[in-house]
Amino acid sequence: MPEETEEVEIIPISPLRRLEKRIEELEASKAFDTKELYKELIDIIRMNQQIVDELAKANDALRIELSKLPSRLEDLTSRLGELINFIKASAEEEVASKEGLGAPISQKLDQLIEMTKKMVETNQAIQTSLDELEKRLRRPPSITIKKPLLPPKPTV
Repeated sequence: MPEETEEVEIIPISPLRRLEKRIEELEASKAFDTKELYKELIDIIRMNQQIVDELAKANDALRIELSKLPSRLEDLTSRLGELINFIKASAEEEVASKEGLGAPISQKLDQLIEMTKKMVETNQAIQTSLDELEKRLRRPPSITIKKPLLPPKPTV
């Protein structure tokens, strides 16, 4: 006889325990429709699972985007290394020649400094955007949950 496999979901236990306790109290009072309550509980559990699924998808998308960053940073580092080598070579030529070519090279160096400043600002803006995206992904989405209508607890 084949064994039946049971589907298992990971959900917090304490909210379920509170719901079980509340259900027991309500069943004891018999002042409401239990089928309706069960339907609402199932809806709440489904919404909870949908939220978990959406968070998992968002987390995976963020991981993919973050995995692309190291290669881009390595590329940027290598390009900056090439730029520094170029600047060193031009400085050596300027020192060696000293034939009035100093002004255009200094202008080019000023342009390179400005471009580098713009690149730093762009990198900071990207970092800020990534931080904001991470904060948004960590914050649970705002979903309104329909609360079941229950009669007031009987006073003893």
